[in-house]
Amino acid sequence: MRKAALTAVLALTIATPAFAGRIDAVLSDDALTVTEDGKTVLVYRTKPLDPAKEPGRSNYVHPLYAPDGTVLTEDRPADHLHQRGAFWSWHQVLVDGKSIGDGWFMQGLTFNIHDRSFEGDAAGRGKLTIKADWLVNSGPEVVYAATETTSIIVHPLKGGARRIEFDTTITARADSLALGGSNDVKGYGGFSIRLIRPDALVFGSDGKQVKAQNEPVEAGKAMGFAWPAAPGVPAWTVGLSCKANGKPVTRWILRNELSMQNCVFPGRAPYVIKKGESLRLQETLVIRPASKRTPAPAPAAKPKT
Repeated sequence: MRKAALTAVLALTIATPAFAGRIDAVLSDDALTVTEDGKTVLVYRTKPLDPAKEPGRSNYVHPLYAPDGTVLTEDRPADHLHQRGAFWSWHQVLVDGKSIGDGWFMQGLTFNIHDRSFEGDAAGRGKLTIKADWLVNSGPEVVYAATETTSIIVHPLKGGARRIEFDTTITARADSLALGGSNDVKGYGGFSIRLIRPDALVFGSDGKQVKAQNEPVEAGKAMGFAWPAAPGVPAWTVGLSCKANGKPVTRWILRNELSMQNCVFPGRAPYVIKKGESLRLQETLVIRPASKRTPAPAPAAKPKT
């Protein structure tokens, strides 16, 4: 039931609870797959699966797995075909003051991922790093708008929980690069995650339940997501915290409908990056087993008409 899910989500923190295994990776032509003891943790998409139809559909994570193998994310859901696992993008992308496309909808912008690497450490953690060029392909000539370096550190299971840290640096190569959220009161953009069954989610932050609304919600430095005990939903909770240029993001777009969840940066007004300067985004995901959940109540009978 939702009350039990709320208890779970309010107990969720970003601090991770001894190591179960070692993180490794397999590199293929179009992806980098991170594993622990042979079980897939996540897949980083480095090339589009259909470059002719969707040349910009790369540079994101899907699927993301819970430790029991449950897939927690969706890619190309029927309700929002552009949404894609865990991703970072913006509707407004301006180069030298001119709109060159829509990164959220993957229009006018592609990624040339030219360097991929993986390394493990003595603690069993694994770090994958990708380097990419942002290519504007909406005009007669290809323009190099920015360079991106993204690293993802995956920690071994600890106390049944999984910790994953994202770190993205976007450096302008044009005289100016501006990134902005949706040009409306919602202003969504930045790091987003399309979790499965968002219609069943319960949200919590700073020990309090948070209600989804159309516009951004002001909350704490971390947001918890939990599903009630019911068939077809994960028996896991997800915690997310985000930073932009070292400052915590506390504005959230939350959806109890079929859509993504987003830590909002910068919002509606574009953030300008001058040539040679950078925007740094950091996110931490913690996936924990849900506990003390009771079954969801049966739906109420509909009145006869």
